[in-house]
Amino acid sequence: MVEVGYAEAYDDLKDDVKLLLEGSGGEISKAIIIKVEPLRAGETEVQRAFVEMWHLSEGRAKKKGGRKVIFYNYQISGFTFTNP
Repeated sequence: MVEVGYAEAYDDLKDDVKLLLEGSGGEISKAIIIKVEPLRAGETEVQRAFVEMWHLSEGRAKKKGGRKVIFYNYQISGFTFTNP
């Protein structure tokens, strides 16, 4: 199961994943959250996105491992930092 959010808040994505995993009766055992940060005024490209893996353990939804940033693009003092 994959839960992708753009305008949806991260906490809402977590709540959705918990509900799906814990309410599935064990039929769904793994879920992936992909969060894409919304564009701000004047932006034309995605600036940041990350992914998290969640799993069902003893009837409870738990995050497995850490957050993996899959895209970032930001500027500090005129320097642009980007990953492909």
